[in-house]
Amino acid sequence: MELLGSSFIYHLIILLFAWSIVFSFIDFVDTNRMASRVAFYLLAIVWIFSSILMIYTISQDSFYSFITSREGLYIYVWIIISLSMVINWLVKLDYLVFFTNVVSFLVFSLSILIPKAGKTAMLVDQLKSELLYVHIGLAFLAYGAFTLSFIFSVMYIFQYILLKKKKWSSHLKKLGSLGKLEKMFITFNLFGVPLMLTSLILGVIWASLRLHTFVWYDMKVLGSFFVLIMYSTFMYLKVSNRFYGKSLCLFNICCFLVLFGNYVVSNLYSSFHLWST
Repeated sequence: MELLGSSFIYHLIILLFAWSIVFSFIDFVDTNRMASRVAFYLLAIVWIFSSILMIYTISQDSFYSFITSREGLYIYVWIIISLSMVINWLVKLDYLVFFTNVVSFLVFSLSILIPKAGKTAMLVDQLKSELLYVHIGLAFLAYGAFTLSFIFSVMYIFQYILLKKKKWSSHLKKLGSLGKLEKMFITFNLFGVPLMLTSLILGVIWASLRLHTFVWYDMKVLGSFFVLIMYSTFMYLKVSNRFYGKSLCLFNICCFLVLFGNYVVSNLYSSFHLWST
């Protein structure tokens, strides 16, 4: 019972939401049945934890606690997830899982930060501080995925040059086929984009509620959103088949150079992330 009253359950639900968004995004962009099933199962686990949390809240307080804006949003998220799961089971609308994930994630992230009198006020303050670490953790995962995508892109270009010059050597076999390399740098971006999106959402929510003044025009903030736009453009070009093969690979390399440049420049000229939690 103490576990349900701690911040752990809230962070667990947020992380499950984030990974469900990742897999539903992969299915949304690249029609992947396995990713679709994983996203649905993760959402089902979120529903179970949300149900447990709701029952625990009622047992600790009363049903009338849901009249408050904070607990009211819990049941609102629970209803959205419940309806979407039932509809998806009856009609099989896979994209419904993706949009439900995004909306529910936003609402739940906001709900846990709405203050409430009594013991919960201390929990909310703790969540505000710890949410920063979740935001940073997801950002690092996204950066890791983008870095691996960049590495596969470089390997793709190297393989492309070898094939173009007809240099048949052991490097050709060790690098792998162009098709496999292209699939790999696309796949890692499929993971990176939703991870970065959820990280930025949590970061904005934390900064808006924790800081006295949230500077939107800070180099770190603008640069991060620009990086997300670049990689989102990459996904659009891939889905629309406007770019493919070498051209898509080169664009991906440009995206990473923008990401790396943003990291260097923002750390030199930005005061963001220098506050205490």
